[in-house]
Amino acid sequence: MKKGFGLLEVMFAAVVLGFLLVGLNLLQKGNRDAVIRIRTRDAAQIIAQNFIDSLSRLGISSVDTTSGKDTTVFYEWKGNNEKITEKRSYNINYKIEIVDDLKSVDSSDYVKYNPSDVNTVHISAKRVTLTVSWPFKNTPMSIKEERIIK
Repeated sequence: MKKGFGLLEVMFAAVVLGFLLVGLNLLQKGNRDAVIRIRTRDAAQIIAQNFIDSLSRLGISSVDTTSGKDTTVFYEWKGNNEKITEKRSYNINYKIEIVDDLKSVDSSDYVKYNPSDVNTVHISAKRVTLTVSWPFKNTPMSIKEERIIK
């Protein structure tokens, strides 16, 4: 009776272990890419939300109706370990227009009536359409936000 393992058995076990390690490495790389993609999308959402909130705080009288403005912002993320940081650039393109139809929202907050003429209606709202775009692995990614500000 033979005791121990033969050379062929050890080599076969090493090959199987090698395939498992390569598979685990690819799985970890895929998970890392997914986390980075989610993190960059979250950062784009934060940028869009902050941009629209800042316009909303200004009030509609201070916000001009403009279109096609391109702005590049940088967002830096720091992980739990302060040595890990990522800095990405995001391109913001926005369009601001006077709202002429308020079918999608409760219009009672946005409509003002002229006390001297009940037939005159003034709509005090503007629609902000914002697109935030960024590259991810040579692929353009983007989100679109739209909000009515008063």
